[in-house]
Amino acid sequence: MNHVIIAGAGASGMCAAIAAARSGAEVTLIERTGLLGGSNTLSLVCPLMGFHAGGDQVVAGLAQEIVDRLGRRGGTLGHIPDPLGVAASITPIEPEILKQVYFELLRETPNLSLMLHTTLLSAQREQDRITGITVQTESGRRFLSADVFIDATGDADLAASAGIPFTFGRVSDGLAQPMTMVLRIGNVDLLRVRAFMKAHPDQFVLASNWEEIPYTAVSGFFDLVREARDKGILTFPRDRVLFFEGVHPGEVMVNMSRVIQCRSTEAEERTHAELEGRRQADEILRFLREQIVGFEQARLVETGMEIGIRESRHVHGRYTLSEADILRAAVFEDSVAMCGFPIDIHDPQGKELYWDETQQSRGYDIPFRVMLPEGLRNLLVTGRAISATHGAAASARITPTAMALGEAAGIAAALAENGNLETLDMKNLQQQLLRARGIPGRRFLGSVG
Repeated sequence: MNHVIIAGAGASGMCAAIAAARSGAEVTLIERTGLLGGSNTLSLVCPLMGFHAGGDQVVAGLAQEIVDRLGRRGGTLGHIPDPLGVAASITPIEPEILKQVYFELLRETPNLSLMLHTTLLSAQREQDRITGITVQTESGRRFLSADVFIDATGDADLAASAGIPFTFGRVSDGLAQPMTMVLRIGNVDLLRVRAFMKAHPDQFVLASNWEEIPYTAVSGFFDLVREARDKGILTFPRDRVLFFEGVHPGEVMVNMSRVIQCRSTEAEERTHAELEGRRQADEILRFLREQIVGFEQARLVETGMEIGIRESRHVHGRYTLSEADILRAAVFEDSVAMCGFPIDIHDPQGKELYWDETQQSRGYDIPFRVMLPEGLRNLLVTGRAISATHGAAASARITPTAMALGEAAGIAAALAENGNLETLDMKNLQQQLLRARGIPGRRFLGSVG
């Protein structure tokens, strides 16, 4: 039985921990905060996007089990067509209920121990293996050893500490996609919002069938935002209002703030991002109440406990996922996950938002090698820090794909003989994923009922 240590209890780390424990490993999960769920619970990043590509569900397994559990608790609207036409489907969730689902899953999972309020300090490495990590707890520093390690920190903190080379943001200038402070706003009259959208369709990004979908998502009000920026009412670089209806009536998640040219891995810059994100939140709320129809009586319910991070380090793995892989709907022999979300880049320097509209109907494979860093045989990196270019990461960073990669990483860590991931039986891993109703790649789609 392998002992597996997982750093980070976000969506990918949670799926890795549960999958590894269910596969027979002894698991220790460490998390720097007091919550599980990462950006979805800490930063209100929702809805989830990317369970489908066209008519195919390309992410299932543990991710779907979590959605099912949310459904039984009234914490999701399920998979519905995206009114913006950006993704094939979106899955609105209630972050508060997601917290409870994750803790419920942990209580039910044997061989899994949790260490909250535990900060990763450093990794100890001997040649091509990590032998242990040093962490800081409320009761002091501890050294933890294991056979296999999984970095699910989002920022590749464990891999970087172990000396794994990485690229930060995009190669050209080292800038990453902006950070965003999400606002949950209540008492919004969405019927009036929809009436305005119907009367001014040129001001919005809309799917052709958006009126048939009983769910409201908004990417637009372009002229009003431009006028507000010209008058100094909005002082940050943004070209649109972006929000999604929540699970509760009259409630929306506003994904509009934009903090640019800050690195989440630098303490002073991340502190600035938190301060600036909350300053922008005040501006946004005032602007929505005064300028946007349906928001006249809106009230602030909450902001994220911490700012949401789209991008930071990308480790150098045995394979680097590229934009070309996404656009050609790549198929890999060592595929362990799929993604159906398009390339979606928020400008690291300005106000623009770009996505490739040609990809979301096809989906693409993600190979195991993007999680296996160069030079180490007992470390996997999962979540948004996988080996990928800036453009490819703008697609693969989404939560359902991170969940699928985490599940694959957890099962792989449990299966690796003597903790050696280089000699892993890939066919066995893929079959294990299929048994768990995962979808390791396009050629496996027909095998999933």
